[in-house]
Amino acid sequence: MKTRTRISLCMIAKNEAAFLADCLRSVRGVVHEMIVVDTGSTDDTVAIAEAEGAIVIHFPWCDDFARARNAGVERATGTHVLILDADERLAPNMGQNLLDAANNPRVLLGCLPLYNASEMDADPEEVMSGAKQLGELAFVPRLFRNLPEMRFTRRVHETLTVGFNQLHARGLGDTSAVGAALIHYGDVPSHRTGLAKDDRNTRLLRMCLEDDPVDGEIAGYLVVQLIKDGEHAEARAIGERHFQPFLERNENRPEGHYAENMVRIGYSLGLLQTEAGDHAAAVATVQASLRFTPERHPNLVYVEGLAHTGLGDLAEAHRCFEQVLAAHGQHFAQPVLPSITDELSRLKISGLHLSEGRFDSARAALPTTQGPWSFARSLLAAEIEVEAGNPAEAMTMLAPFVDLQGLAPDWYVLVHRALSALGDETGDLLGIASKANSSAWLERRRALALA
Repeated sequence: MKTRTRISLCMIAKNEAAFLADCLRSVRGVVHEMIVVDTGSTDDTVAIAEAEGAIVIHFPWCDDFARARNAGVERATGTHVLILDADERLAPNMGQNLLDAANNPRVLLGCLPLYNASEMDADPEEVMSGAKQLGELAFVPRLFRNLPEMRFTRRVHETLTVGFNQLHARGLGDTSAVGAALIHYGDVPSHRTGLAKDDRNTRLLRMCLEDDPVDGEIAGYLVVQLIKDGEHAEARAIGERHFQPFLERNENRPEGHYAENMVRIGYSLGLLQTEAGDHAAAVATVQASLRFTPERHPNLVYVEGLAHTGLGDLAEAHRCFEQVLAAHGQHFAQPVLPSITDELSRLKISGLHLSEGRFDSARAALPTTQGPWSFARSLLAAEIEVEAGNPAEAMTMLAPFVDLQGLAPDWYVLVHRALSALGDETGDLLGIASKANSSAWLERRRALALA
């Protein structure tokens, strides 16, 4: 007789009193039980969980998210497990989609769309419409059949990959997108500041690499975190140390196993390599990563475009940036870097036209809407006019920013060039630009004016 499908919610929590009730209420009527693994709360988390009808498991924290997650999964009695974090909610009217996926015998692991809210009071509709969304959505593996093999591994950024690949190789199911949206409130800047999660995760990432030095996914997470921390030299050293062994593990993976995700380590290491002027190495890194990325992820293709630009291969660079633009509106399991499928690639294409002296094409390629990179757009528009012999027009574009604090050194160089072309005094503009950190430049080609 066929077993009736039942979903168990499993989650871990510590001091999540502000979020937990809304999270649990969002799945009421969809799941048949709620299991909360508490890892040492000192607020009302446990009381709220119990009041909402959840089973509470007390689990002493041991620097291992996988072990904590598995403690909850081991207690689950449902045919399927749904994983949520306390700062997430299942969006309204999504329960049936979740149940339909659970009833599909081919779905071993379901990936749900995760939307990051930009404000704490944003309702789910505002977030999903994009009005109050932070960054791009990503598909995250959160629904799976409750089988003994489906258990988490890794201390942080825990994964079901090992068990999933074993079962998939035996023909027992596959992964699939599930149309049941999750809303995540934990990345709202006003909330995340001061949580010290980055410090904790960096420590756990280093421990993970000690556990498994060939885990390039974890190495990629650490490289990205070190870039955020400004530790570019260490980030590149770690990326290059772990990239090749990870690549070889994917090349030699067992038959029927999916390749492990090379997007994060590929784009982050490639970005560091091209930033250092090692453009050929960046192209090799990206192209090796793309061999195991059937979707040709925009993050990788964008960095390939940067590297080809550095090599002077403008036709290939143009092809890459056009390909990234074509991915606008598409969704990927790995989050897409902000703005690359729109503003940033348009700016890069405009810059390519400028380098070829095609001023009309450069103007036409500029982004037409105001976005996060509108200052960079204004600088490029002014640079086009300087190169085209219209320095007065360039100055009208640059002048509005004169009173802004922390201007990129590019602005000082472009003002210097425009004033020089007009025969006006330039003061110490280049001297100011020369004092800037190398990472402050929006376009490295502008730094050549200091040589």
